[in-house]
Amino acid sequence: MQLEHLALFMKIAQEKSISKVANASHISQPALSLQMQKLEDALGCRLFERSNRGIQLTDAGMITKRYAAQLMFTYEQFVEELHNLRNHNDTCRVAATQVAANYAIPCTLVKAKEKFPDFTFTLASMPSREVLRQVLGSQADIGFIVGETQESELFCKNVFSDQVVLVAAKDYTVRQSLSVEGLKHHPLVLLDESFSSYRMMADQLKSMGYDLDQFKVSYHLDSTESVKSMVMSGNGLTFLPYMAVKKEIYLQQLKIVDTENFCLRYDVSIVYKQKTENGNFQMAMVKKYFENMVPTTIC
Repeated sequence: MQLEHLALFMKIAQEKSISKVANASHISQPALSLQMQKLEDALGCRLFERSNRGIQLTDAGMITKRYAAQLMFTYEQFVEELHNLRNHNDTCRVAATQVAANYAIPCTLVKAKEKFPDFTFTLASMPSREVLRQVLGSQADIGFIVGETQESELFCKNVFSDQVVLVAAKDYTVRQSLSVEGLKHHPLVLLDESFSSYRMMADQLKSMGYDLDQFKVSYHLDSTESVKSMVMSGNGLTFLPYMAVKKEIYLQQLKIVDTENFCLRYDVSIVYKQKTENGNFQMAMVKKYFENMVPTTIC
């Protein structure tokens, strides 16, 4: 099995078309089909099914897609580190939860670049558990997670706090303050369960004796921006971190709906390895800079 076969497989899975990928990759369709056949032979299972909707992944194909993405990411990190070693170029890789990556950390990156101009900074968003996995696996140098971790290898410190709020479109008809019972009469647009804010909200409701099945959940979406778009179009209410909606509240596109007896605050912590690899003194300084500056440079 070759990495280039996996890379082509990922493109086919995305495009759902062998011919499109063949044309874009400047290889013939029969040659690409043969490479995919070799990949299937190496793995011992069928990865694709043809249908009138194009190429569809089998169950084995879905599993392969998930792990191939991880393998390709690891390979890219491997190549990048070798490149940096050859060219004496330092890269600081930051991994953060989606809300922190989109609404908090970018401004800190700008300040960090001014302070450390020889560094290249990258920022990737992912769930907290994946942030921890990448920092522990040396795929990220600095991470930002919701809550804390007890991992002995990692330094962990709270750097800022935020609050999950209930919001609606500015012209959506709803009382200024709602009880949890009153919330049952409105459609909800929520993030999916991979988000910490969703799980915290569900846990808070459960502690009050409520289950989400009791509410009119119309949508589960996989990005904060898509949830905001839905709600701003008048499709219901949502619970989101204040940091993610403060701009829209300022622009009067969204409004906060007070929730009686419902207050949900959470902490975001910086994590990084206690011991800097390869004795990189500059990287240690960058980590300490983020630790000290994030609270004062949040966007």
